[in-house]
Amino acid sequence: MATVELHVANELLDDFEAIRPKLNGRETGRRPSPVDGVTILDMQMDGAPKQAATMEVVVRREDGQPEVSEIHYWDEHGIFLAPVVPFRKVVEG
Repeated sequence: MATVELHVANELLDDFEAIRPKLNGRETGRRPSPVDGVTILDMQMDGAPKQAATMEVVVRREDGQPEVSEIHYWDEHGIFLAPVVPFRKVVEG
């Protein structure tokens, strides 16, 4: 579990509340960003890579309801962290 920053435009904070239960994590703090009109949420995310520093939530609308389609993570240097995909182990025998 890693604690990462999620930057949310202030006008979208109410919409974020609708998807919060769909995230595999919890908010541990919030503060204003140095960028006007943005709030930084500190999120403890169960599936985040340990070196993750920031995250982005990709949301789509399905039947008028917001649904989380992807979560992207970046390290402290701004380098995108590719998701870890487990490969099936092939057993020959």
